[in-house]
Amino acid sequence: MATGIKDKIAILGMGCTKFGERWDMQEEDLIVDAYNEAMEDAGIEKKDIEASWFGSCFDEVNVGKSAIVLPMTLKLPFIGATRVENFCASGTEAFRGACYAGRVTLRSRSEPRSSKTPDTAASQTSEPQWGRSTA
Repeated sequence: MATGIKDKIAILGMGCTKFGERWDMQEEDLIVDAYNEAMEDAGIEKKDIEASWFGSCFDEVNVGKSAIVLPMTLKLPFIGATRVENFCASGTEAFRGACYAGRVTLRSRSEPRSSKTPDTAASQTSEPQWGRSTA
């Protein structure tokens, strides 16, 4: 019988960029800012990261159809990178995937966040979180 992951996963740290119209920063800058905050909060080193999940819905106005932007921006080229898409729940889907991986993972979500239409939007938010299996 399946027992789920309750009491088997811990969020070690979290970082988040300021929400709103971010015309002053590129997607990669937002990822780095949130990553640095999450690393400091988690108290882990770059070498501890084993995999990454990236949630994105609007790839045409965002960073593309791949998750490669996450490990390449953070200079983590030798870890797995998975991109998930589930409209408004893309961040939750990325978080779920990272939790079920059962190892030290990075979860990030980014989407346009502005009052502009998607084809002209350039502001995003990124929210890396770290998780580690305690099982």
